[in-house]
Amino acid sequence: MRIACVGYFKMSGKVVHIIPNIGYAVAGIAILNDQLHVGLHGPKAIAIYCPTTFQHQRNCTFTDTQYGQSLHSVAVCNTNNCIYASDQQSNCVFKINGQNYSSSYWGSSANPQGLSMTSSQNVLVAVARSNSLREYSTAGQLIREIKLQPAGITDPVHAVQLSDELYAVTHHGPKHQFSIVNSAGQIVRSYSGDAGDLNEPRGIVDDKRGRVLVADMSNNRVLVINPKTLSAYPLPLPDCQLQGPYSLHYDAANKRLYIGEWSGKRIICCEVGRPGLL
Repeated sequence: MRIACVGYFKMSGKVVHIIPNIGYAVAGIAILNDQLHVGLHGPKAIAIYCPTTFQHQRNCTFTDTQYGQSLHSVAVCNTNNCIYASDQQSNCVFKINGQNYSSSYWGSSANPQGLSMTSSQNVLVAVARSNSLREYSTAGQLIREIKLQPAGITDPVHAVQLSDELYAVTHHGPKHQFSIVNSAGQIVRSYSGDAGDLNEPRGIVDDKRGRVLVADMSNNRVLVINPKTLSAYPLPLPDCQLQGPYSLHYDAANKRLYIGEWSGKRIICCEVGRPGLL
C-alpha cells in the first residue's frame, strides 16, 4: 500500500558566484535583456553585469535630473523594456529605457521605497511616509492607492503582489514585520515569529511556487516563508555568511537567487533547490 506524504519541500541554496565589494550598497537587482541591472545607492547609476560570466559591463548614469543619489529599489518591465528605480532623496521614481538608457521620472512624494511589477505590468511602490502602497502605470499615472495605516501598518518598505487580492509587505512599524494584506489594506495574516523575530526586513521575491523569500537585513539572513501559513525558516547558505542582505531577485528560469547586500556591498548568486521535506 502506498502512503501519501504531505509536506513542503525545504529550499536550500548553493553559492554559484560572489561579485565582491562593488563600492556601494546594492539597492536593487533585476534581469533585463539578459543582463543583470544593479541599482547603486550613492551614485546616480545602474551597474550592468553579465549574469553568466558576472563581468561588469558598464555603469549607466541618469542624465536629466540632479537627483537620484539615494536609490532604494529596482524593478524591470519586460513589456516595455524599461527599468524603474526609486529615489528617496528626490521622492521620485525613475523610468530608464532598456536600450539607450535615457531616463525620465515622476514624483511619488513621501519617501518611495521598494518597487515591484504587478500581474498587470504596473509599478507597485511601497511609500513609507504615506503608509501606503501605490500602483502606477508604466508611464507614471497613479492607478490606485492602498492605505495601510488603518490596519496598523506603518513605514512599508517593500511589497509584491501574490494574487489579484493579496500582497506581501515588509514594514517597520509599529514593529519590524512581514504581513499579507488584501487590496483594501486589511491584514490577512502576519508572521508569527517561528524562525525568530525579524530585524529590518527589506526585499521580497515570490518564486511562484508557493514560497516568498525575504531579506532579513540586520539578522544577516534570507527567510523562506510559506505565504499561506507564514511558517518560515532561514535559507541555508553553507558557503556564505551574509552581510546585510537588502535586495533580492529570483531568476525562475534558472532557479537562481541574487542577493544584494547593503553593508557587505556584494552581489551573491545562489542556485536554489528542494532537497528535502520541511
